[in-house]
Amino acid sequence: MEKMLEKGLVGLSRCFKGAMINYGKPAKLLFVGSPATCLPFAEFLCNSIKDLPLEPYFMAGGDTSKIRKISMLEGFGYQLGGAIAAEKFEIVVLLGGLAMAKTAVNPKILRGALLKVSDLEFVVAFFFQGVMRRPEWAEEFGFKYIIDAEIDRVVLEDMT
Repeated sequence: MEKMLEKGLVGLSRCFKGAMINYGKPAKLLFVGSPATCLPFAEFLCNSIKDLPLEPYFMAGGDTSKIRKISMLEGFGYQLGGAIAAEKFEIVVLLGGLAMAKTAVNPKILRGALLKVSDLEFVVAFFFQGVMRRPEWAEEFGFKYIIDAEIDRVVLEDMT
């Protein structure tokens, strides 16, 4: 696969789908991220893969007892569903919130936890502004793909 250069939310979706298409077979996909900030991204990304034979799940932080299915709820989009017992996941997507200073997830400890539910043969990193390019993440997980997005501009205007 060539390097994809995209922009905006559509670009995030296209890049993510591009990585998932290359898996090439039905699979259980586990998003792993911080609960408050990463979960909405996982739900958003599910829309881009809705036509692929992938079953999405979300795990909060490094806790394998906190895995839930992400399901399509008609009229609302993808939503976090009920808890499930730990299963084997063929695809693991690490979300950038894990590498933020506030979250403080240790990559080595996370790897140990994930090995209980995955062989970690197809690991994708999805993050903003280079946060998972640090050696402790890249070396620990040997990412198959990275999706590194930049936020170019944010504007708040008081219109009163």
